[in-house]
Order: sequence, then structure tokens, then C-alpha cells
Amino acid sequence: MSRVLLVNPQSAIGVYDSSKIRVAITAAPFVTLASLAGALLSSDHDVRIADLMIEGNPIRAYRDILGSFRPEYVGITFTTPLYSEARELAEIAKEIIPDVVTMCGGIHATSMPREVLEESRFDIVTIGEGERTIVDICGGMEWKDIPGIAFGTGADFTMTSCREMIADLDDLPYPAWHLHNLEYYYSPHIASRRNPVGYMETNRGCNYFCTFCSQNVFGHKVRSKSSGRVVDEMFRMLEAGFRDIHIKDDNFTADIGRAKEVCRLLIEKHFPAPWALPTGVNIHDVDSEFFILAKKAGCYQVSFGIESGVEQILKNVNKYQTPDMIRNAVTLAHEAGLETVGFFMIGLPGDTVETIRETIRFAKSLPLTYAKASMTLPFPSSALFRQIDMEGRILSRDWDRYNFHATSEVWEHENLDWDTIQHYYAMFHRKFYFRPSYVWKRFWRDIRMGQLLDDIKAVFSNDWSG
Repeated sequence: MSRVLLVNPQSAIGVYDSSKIRVAITAAPFVTLASLAGALLSSDHDVRIADLMIEGNPIRAYRDILGSFRPEYVGITFTTPLYSEARELAEIAKEIIPDVVTMCGGIHATSMPREVLEESRFDIVTIGEGERTIVDICGGMEWKDIPGIAFGTGADFTMTSCREMIADLDDLPYPAWHLHNLEYYYSPHIASRRNPVGYMETNRGCNYFCTFCSQNVFGHKVRSKSSGRVVDEMFRMLEAGFRDIHIKDDNFTADIGRAKEVCRLLIEKHFPAPWALPTGVNIHDVDSEFFILAKKAGCYQVSFGIESGVEQILKNVNKYQTPDMIRNAVTLAHEAGLETVGFFMIGLPGDTVETIRETIRFAKSLPLTYAKASMTLPFPSSALFRQIDMEGRILSRDWDRYNFHATSEVWEHENLDWDTIQHYYAMFHRKFYFRPSYVWKRFWRDIRMGQLLDDIKAVFSNDWSG
């Protein structure tokens, strides 16, 4: 048995601090670490989770748990803009426990294992899904015999064979939610109904190929938990102390039959808590029956990856949906009584000032409860990055600057300078939220739901200039 510390960097949600959507950011335990911890516990390891994003003094808290727990293994998951923080955390671990084995995973590490090993004090990069890999590592297997990892630097750099994806997600142990202290997590009413919010996954992979996205961790073949496992896990989350559940799949409705069956089971079993689909469903998969079932089953909010209101711009990034298809799906969800959220991107390949203005007009014309825009960024794990890099238009590989909402110029757009992209990013939110018709509808909704004061605070806490 090994002592294992799993770590979430301190800025895991802090990357949104300068964004126009920070008032709607959910603070909840990440399912990644809970799932890894569940796998380790099932193999009799001693596991702790250090979620540094909820600590008032995260580095001191991290040093304290390293000193008291003395883990033999430290695992850190991170995205691209958190790379520097993750490197610092690995350095601190080595400083306090020189012989500790430092591991990392996630989309950035999976995409750039050699760079991560060369530039940091990480000993091992786990590539792709981590549950079985981390059990092998902490169980003491020879590194060279463990599929799905990289280790070593320079001439000693080694990448082992690929690990097969987990075919049946029902085989995964249940996430170890009891390792989190839920009283420290809070989400605003804009993004939740009750606190604390719990994240869960019901499938892995995405069956679409948008160039700005990446599936190098979970792949493009969708693997799903059975409807029975999903519903059982949701009830277990309530027993763990969660009061609102957010399903964080790339596409919950990839198997629309299974999605409907989940809803039917929730209705049959009288599931007592609200739940939402905040990371989106694909408009190709959904229909009126699904939205009606979801609403009846307790779902209150569904999101859509709309990105642009111009069909050609969508085609440029392999997103084959039309404005009419988008409008139909959003309208069906709205008519079923669900809150609707639209995600948009400013500065997509081919965008011009006029196409962005059309996207803003389109967003305003949809029955959306909320709309969120981000500035287009070619993350190093995406096909978009590879395309722009080949064209010599990547201006920076300083990953700290790769933030959807507070970025500086890291790539050269073919039509727009960065000041223009930032200007329309701010304008999108002003134009959407400060329309008289939207303000009036929102006022009466807030009166009905008792949320007027919260919304007023949210408005005045944000800087809408740009």
C-alpha cells in the first residue's frame, strides 16, 4: 500500500477571475481527482486530495499536507494555463520529500509529455485516462512495463505503449467524494439551484471533430456508463452531501436513447435534487421528447455549443450545424421550460467584424437565458493549433497566457487584430445582457425566484467595458 496525494492547482477556477462570466463560475470538486482516488482506494492505497483552489493560503496548505502526510506519490492534474502552477507544485513536493514520485496528467501533459518532463520536476506523465495507469504506478510496477506513460529526459526519454481505453465505464469504482470537505464549495445562483454542486461524468469521448477542441485524453469514440449506473451514482452523490448535480460530459446526448432512459429512471425513482447539463449537448442529437423528459426528471438548465451565428464560420472549424438548426434546438429546450445557455467564440478562423456582429445579433435573437462568449484560442492539443502553427501564426508558447477570457495576443488572426477581438468580446456581453427586453424579463424572473439582489450585485461586480 502506498500513500498518494492528488492535487488540484490553486487557480483551477481562478483563470476566470478577469472574465466577463466570473459571476457564473461554479466552485465544485473536480470529478477527475475523485475518480482517480476511487480507483486507488479500491486497490487499498492511502489517498488524500489537496484541492488548493479552496484554500485561503494554498501554498502553505500544500506544504502542510506534504509535511504531515508524507506521500510517496504526488499526482497533479492541470490544463494549459495552469502549467506553471503545476511545475511549482512539483518543485515544492521534491523540496519537502526529495524521493517522492511526482506524476502529472490531463490534456496538456498528454499533448506535450516530452516538454513537460524536460521543463519540470515531474517524474512521470500519464497519457490519456488515468485510473488504471495510476494504480499500476502506485502499485510499484516497473515503469517500462506500464502502458500509457512517459518518463525520462533527453536521450533517456521513454514513452511506453498506448493504453487501451476503458471499454465499460461501469467497471470504474465510484468517485471518492468523501475525501472532499464540501462545506468549502459554493456556486452562485446563476450557475446552480442549491449548494454544494457536484460534478459527474456519464460518458467519455466526443463523436464530433471541432478543430478548436481536443479529444486526445478520451478519444472520439463515445463510451458511456449504463443508465442504471448513472442514476445510482447520482443518488450516491446526494448521500455524499451534494444538493445539485452538474453532468460534465462533452456530449451527454451522444447516445440519445441512453440519455432518455436516464431521464425515465430518474422520474421513476423520484430523484429529489435538481441537475443540469452545463457543458452542452449537441444540436444534432436532441429532440423535443428529450427536453420534456429532462425537465420532468429535474433538469433545469441545458447548454449548447453555438460558437457562431454564421454557417461558413462554423464550417471553418468542422462544426456542421446551421443557424436554423441551432434556433430549433434552443427553442425546443426553451419551450420545455428549461433554462438555456449558449456558448459563443469571438475570433474564430475566418471571422471578420461583420461576422462577429452577426453572431451577436444571432445570440440576441435566440431564447437564451444566458450567453457566454470566449476569445478563440488554439490550445496546443487542438487541430487548430497545429494548423496555425504550420502557417507561422503562433506568436507565443508562454502557456500562462492561454486563457479564454483574459488572454493577451498569442496568435495572429488572419483578419482581426487582438484589440478588435477583445473589444467584441466585451461588446458581446454588453449587447446581450443590457438590452431592455432582456433586463425586463430578467427583472420579473428575479422577483419570482427571489434573486433580484444577487443579480444586482453580479452586474455591479463586473467590468463590462472593453
